[in-house]
Amino acid sequence: MQHNKSRHFEDAQLLRQQFGQHSSGTFDGALSAQDICAVVERQLKTTRHRRYPPLKTLSLFIGQVLCAGRSCQDAVVRHLSGRVSAGKSSSSLNTAAYCEARKRLPTAIALDLGSLLGQRLQAMAPKAWRWQGRSVKLFDGTSVSMPDTPSNQAAFPQSRTQKPGLGFPMARIGALIGLASGAVLGYQVTALRGKGSGEQTVLHGLMDKIEPNDIVLADALLATWWLIHAIASRGADVVMAQHGRRSTDFSVGKSLGTKDHIVEWPRPPKPAWMSAQAYADCPPTLRMREIEVGGRVLVTTLQEPGYASAQALDALYAMRWNIEVDFRVIKATLEMDVLRLPIQPDD
Repeated sequence: MQHNKSRHFEDAQLLRQQFGQHSSGTFDGALSAQDICAVVERQLKTTRHRRYPPLKTLSLFIGQVLCAGRSCQDAVVRHLSGRVSAGKSSSSLNTAAYCEARKRLPTAIALDLGSLLGQRLQAMAPKAWRWQGRSVKLFDGTSVSMPDTPSNQAAFPQSRTQKPGLGFPMARIGALIGLASGAVLGYQVTALRGKGSGEQTVLHGLMDKIEPNDIVLADALLATWWLIHAIASRGADVVMAQHGRRSTDFSVGKSLGTKDHIVEWPRPPKPAWMSAQAYADCPPTLRMREIEVGGRVLVTTLQEPGYASAQALDALYAMRWNIEVDFRVIKATLEMDVLRLPIQPDD
């Protein structure tokens, strides 16, 4: 077991160096070798001595995804080059062992490391990059297509606008991204249509990533009574565009200024997915601020004009566009418009 820990630590150090954490760069200190080892040991209680141990496999896999060639052969060549440079014995250029190691690698290791890195980067963001000292988290969704195979079509049905046999399987990826850090704090993958595939359901599934005192920015589709209540119940606030199905009448409620008021949103009828007890535990109304600014109506739980003026809220909501840019960069860097490997929808 001690030998496993020693090997994990060495591989963890190499993984950190691969992403510039050996210097005083952006990622320095975000994840220590001990942090990385703890994740591996939690997911893999014991491991056999192999040519491609877990962290070495993960390092090669990430490099394979990011490099131009993206072939398993390139990954194996880099592995051999690294061994020779370190004065170790050479290894075979056959890709079979590496491909088997990729299959054995628990997805949970990459997910846990990604989640931990996102949390650390968000926590490390300078206070000057926050909104009045508060962490702002952006939510949105994007879509990707994938090879047209029976298994992919079963898990991720193609759009109804495409004729059978002429379309491709489609998946939705919804994510929370830190405004100050640009880090992905959590994500979920679902089909693009069918039960449980909407962005509202995806955001519900990421509630554990929302912390007290956070501010969540999202578009009008997410401005529902249930989502806002769920976020507010975690001690966080929201700033969203008004949902298209909700009318705004500034002649009612408590006026805070021109086209700026506080109103009570009555609790909607019980949805089918909610238990009677959970419904009874919800408050009869939500106290919301509605304000028309910048040519749109915003809804928010930030109700003090002195703390959050109309102009400040308009400028804050405009920052939601950053997640669109983030998605574009991620998809362009990883060439994700069309996936090359099969994925599984989240539970």
